[in-house]
Amino acid sequence: MTTTTPVNPPLACITTSKKGGTGKTFLMATIADMLAVNGYAYSVFQADDKRRLASLLGTKVVDLRPNPDLLMGDPALVRKAFTPLHTACSQAIDSQKSVLFDIGADEVENVANFLTDVEMDEDLVAWHLPMIVFVLVQAETDAIASAAETIRRFRAAVPSARLVLVENQFERGALSSLRAAGPARQQWEKDLKPLLVDVTCITMPAILSDFWEPYENAGLRFLRALAMDPREGAKRLQMEVGDVKIARRAVAVYFAKMHAALSQLIALPKGGV
Repeated sequence: MTTTTPVNPPLACITTSKKGGTGKTFLMATIADMLAVNGYAYSVFQADDKRRLASLLGTKVVDLRPNPDLLMGDPALVRKAFTPLHTACSQAIDSQKSVLFDIGADEVENVANFLTDVEMDEDLVAWHLPMIVFVLVQAETDAIASAAETIRRFRAAVPSARLVLVENQFERGALSSLRAAGPARQQWEKDLKPLLVDVTCITMPAILSDFWEPYENAGLRFLRALAMDPREGAKRLQMEVGDVKIARRAVAVYFAKMHAALSQLIALPKGGV
């Protein structure tokens, strides 16, 4: 494991894992909100068949997945589809706009191949644009194996990027609680733990879905949830005022913990609650 000096935006941030349902999109929404709190501009991309990120952020998200109907005629579209990402990164320093990219499990290989083909690592160095790759993991065997594969893939594709393992404790609990003789613990010890010598590790704290789902379902980003008067929230969410206060408090605690974790990597003066 390693420590890093926080970088100042603009930067490129990727959230990824070869396993779905590990919290990639939720983390990206959190990063976007943290940047927004600090007045940093950004553009958002995704390569995912779900539209959840746009719902969480309440803003436009550019989907870079290639059109499957066209792939039979031009297989190169798999690579070409991600060109807007390269363009946005090339303009990030001049525009002072960070680039956020949420990658679905099925697109990890395609994106990694693209980054290799366009020699993104050399370009990032030339542009003086830092990149952070957040790899999500949960305390179960498949997620641990997928995180290890993802770290290897991005370490090869963009060696200059900062790799960050994010332990998502939403549903599976902590990695430290894995049963000593269980398969998940063995996968951790054999496959993932040895890769972490130069990887920063942070924790994504647990928060009950009952607390954040009402905001997502109503199309309200978490920043809005924290700023909203409970009475207005009760009307928008069709909840009791007391329940809104409890949910808002849970979201605030989550954001405070995530601010502390992300501030190790990104200069975020504001954001603790």
